[in-house]
Amino acid sequence: MRNYLRVLLCAVALGLLQACGGGGPGDPVAAAPAAQVPVSTRFNISVDVPLGVNTAYQSTTGIMKSAYADALINLSEGNFVIVLLDAEGKIYRQADITHWEEDPVGTYIIDADTLTRFNAVVLVSRFNTPDFIIGEALPDNVFVAPLLSTDVAVTLSSTLAYFSVAQKVVNDDDWGIFSEVVSKPGFIELRTATEMFDEIGVELNNILVSQIGLRGITVESMMDLTLVKAMTSGLIERKYTEQSSEISDVQAILTEGFWQLKSQASNEGNNINADHTSHDGQESITAQYKWDKNGDEEITLSEYFTYFSGTTAFSDDDITEQILTAEGWVGLYDYLQVLFITPRTAILTNAALNNDDDKGLTLEANAYSLTDKKMHDYLATEENHRLTKYIKEDGVFEDGAYGFYFTWKPQTDQHLLCNNRNDVADCRIAPVIAPLLYYTDLDDIFTNEPSETFLNVNGFKISDNIVAEFISNDFNTVLYWYKVAGDNWQVQAEGTWGSVNTFGKELIRFEVPNLITQLDASYDFDTRQLFLVNDKNYINIGETLLDGEKSHFSGFNVAAKEQIFALASRSNLPAFGLCNYGNTSNANGDKYLNAVIECGGDDRFNTQTISELIDQHIVQITPEGEISTIILKENNNWEFYKNSVKEDIVRTWSLTGDGYLRMDWTSPASDDNFDYWARTNHNLNDKLHVIKAYSINDDGVGSPSETVYSKIVKEYAPDQLLACDTNDSGWSFDTIAPITKQSLTQYTTQTAACLVSWEQKNTRFTENMLLNDAGVTSDDLALTFAGDSSRYLKLTDNFDGDYFKGSYGDTDGCGFNFEIRWRIEEDGTLYYQALDGSMNERIKVTESDGLHFAIKAFNHQTRWQSDEALMYTTQEGEMWSDIVTLVRADDIPEAVIIPPPPPPEPEVPAEGEPPAEPETPSVPAKGTILNDGQTCEYLNQA
Repeated sequence: MRNYLRVLLCAVALGLLQACGGGGPGDPVAAAPAAQVPVSTRFNISVDVPLGVNTAYQSTTGIMKSAYADALINLSEGNFVIVLLDAEGKIYRQADITHWEEDPVGTYIIDADTLTRFNAVVLVSRFNTPDFIIGEALPDNVFVAPLLSTDVAVTLSSTLAYFSVAQKVVNDDDWGIFSEVVSKPGFIELRTATEMFDEIGVELNNILVSQIGLRGITVESMMDLTLVKAMTSGLIERKYTEQSSEISDVQAILTEGFWQLKSQASNEGNNINADHTSHDGQESITAQYKWDKNGDEEITLSEYFTYFSGTTAFSDDDITEQILTAEGWVGLYDYLQVLFITPRTAILTNAALNNDDDKGLTLEANAYSLTDKKMHDYLATEENHRLTKYIKEDGVFEDGAYGFYFTWKPQTDQHLLCNNRNDVADCRIAPVIAPLLYYTDLDDIFTNEPSETFLNVNGFKISDNIVAEFISNDFNTVLYWYKVAGDNWQVQAEGTWGSVNTFGKELIRFEVPNLITQLDASYDFDTRQLFLVNDKNYINIGETLLDGEKSHFSGFNVAAKEQIFALASRSNLPAFGLCNYGNTSNANGDKYLNAVIECGGDDRFNTQTISELIDQHIVQITPEGEISTIILKENNNWEFYKNSVKEDIVRTWSLTGDGYLRMDWTSPASDDNFDYWARTNHNLNDKLHVIKAYSINDDGVGSPSETVYSKIVKEYAPDQLLACDTNDSGWSFDTIAPITKQSLTQYTTQTAACLVSWEQKNTRFTENMLLNDAGVTSDDLALTFAGDSSRYLKLTDNFDGDYFKGSYGDTDGCGFNFEIRWRIEEDGTLYYQALDGSMNERIKVTESDGLHFAIKAFNHQTRWQSDEALMYTTQEGEMWSDIVTLVRADDIPEAVIIPPPPPPEPEVPAEGEPPAEPETPSVPAKGTILNDGQTCEYLNQA
């Protein structure tokens, strides 16, 4: 079992401090020991890394993200290498491993000829021996951790943090803020470096790990993600600058006021917050501003609340957490007030506390110039990194811009508890084997003997992967069980607990070992100092801020804030268009997440944007011109139309916590058949959405397929589609012909001008669209016309020569119903002609809202050729426009045809006279197909 107190014992043995640091023989960075005695240090190394990284991961079906990491067991000696880096960050030697073994709890015990040092690094590869080159920088396809102590945790956070430091050293040829610990690796220097390194790791972990996927990628590909590169380099640049900043006049800073920024993206919406904190000598003031991205406004901050310490009143509803005082638990608010201030120090307290509560905070400030520094680097924080999307990468600060590095520390120990009033259970702890049966007495948390197995452990979770077991023995032992390899709980560290009485409350205080917090990314407390207390009849867990323990936060002066927002603009978001990064047929949920992050602007779906899509037509066009449409309904069902025909299946949609629109293809919903949509860009003017999609499809043959792909969809309102009637011919009832004669060439030119396309695709008629299920006559379709709702064009599967058969009918006027033959031409034009040759027509789609089609048509009638007054050629006719809809042919009523009256009996000619010639009408009767009459002429004839 690991003894986590080794480093502390090393510090106590003052005469042996040299053995707690330094390098090995011949180390060119730190002076070698005076006597060249053999150097050997035993390191206890835990490897807790994502299983999917650095391997050809075979994805398993499912949508749940894998655990952040899994402690690896059964590695071999060949999976480990220890190297040392020189003053320029290059590898100058490999340490010899003289002993290697794996202990029963999955920790690797390694003896190597180096002492604890910041520039001594362990490299771990899961499946082979790490490759490296003497004289080169660290390879980026392994996991790493510095040997800052004899207990080492190799994690994703340690890898991200150390790579970022090492790259900075290579770039600068200098160790910067870590120079002292590299040249003089004594206990104090190592402890200070450990604190700084852990702080870097925690911040990178908070920024990156929740945002990037880890299954199925290599360390190298992970480090190549734009977000990872930007955040690691930016954070290190900021940390180095903050550590080299100079003490500043905190009174002057508060008089002018400082700014803290925060950008957010969630299902509640995307926004930027900016808080201005100041002190006018009498009153503390915090003015809060916000910009919501959900509209189409450019970035502009609007004030929404201002706190004045002398006048603003709060209620119990404003309590966010509680602090233990002489009066018991007192609720805290989100605002501070200055009690006392000098140029060197300000004493602050929470807005909820009185001066005599003795719960003040000491605030000091360092400042540094930002002139000519990249804005992105100083916005590379957990709170601000989303703001970088609105600022060009080469944007820099100008003269007058300063950053602040604030240090605050409690004047006395402060015990903080979540707001557990009104029977809120957020702070309660429960046995891990009975998570809903909360502890009610402090004695219940203790056991006399350690559990031999996890099955009957009397412990409670302090994070997803950590269980603490309290032993009531002479040593007041706490055992920390950790989930090894994803499902195997083992004791990974031990510590101690102590009982104290504070303000009449018995508290059980304990410190979580640093190794444990390094291993587990789900550890959610701000400190490692925790306590247990009986409150409101339950045992609750809280955290302790130790007297004098330092914490830090950053801010900007007024000039820096103004310069940031002078450059911040929506126009700096990624240009509208497809992003094909991450598209693959060998997908999983984590690869999809990385593709979304890499391609994303800041246009994720949220509650508001989804609500705006309800009942809208979301249209997609295939490269072949076929069309599919999704309509989200308010009851969380969604409709699917293929080529404007609705599929009668009840399907459900939901908005996930990641901002994905999930659409289930089956009822009931199944994790084997669904799509995720993430919006990565948005064109407000044209209502276009760039979608990165993830599809899981189980066809019952083999494993479900998982695919990531990109597409652009267009949003239409239900009543938005209009026909493009530019240059239409019009119709004359006097001449029974077009008002304006148009040529086929003019029609082709005008149709092209009316065509609405996106992503170089446009809707077109296809045989698949018009035939529905080819070969099945019972599901034939028909086109109806919005401009004349009584007309229809029936299209059948019956094929004859080069054409399909059909009919053209009208249930109004005199009625008609004559046979046609039709085909789809190469450009998607629907061409049909009457069997008797009296007319032919071309219809081409110019736009579709997914349920209807805007068309441009060209009609030619042979009678216009024979009419001497019109003199039409075969290439001339009528250009017209309309909106058509595909419906089931069976739903079209049969036309009632009014036949012409019988011709009158011929007059008998007088004797010797020739018989009279029968009269032939010069134009078709009104109300028939060829003259578009609105009233049947035959109705007035008996």
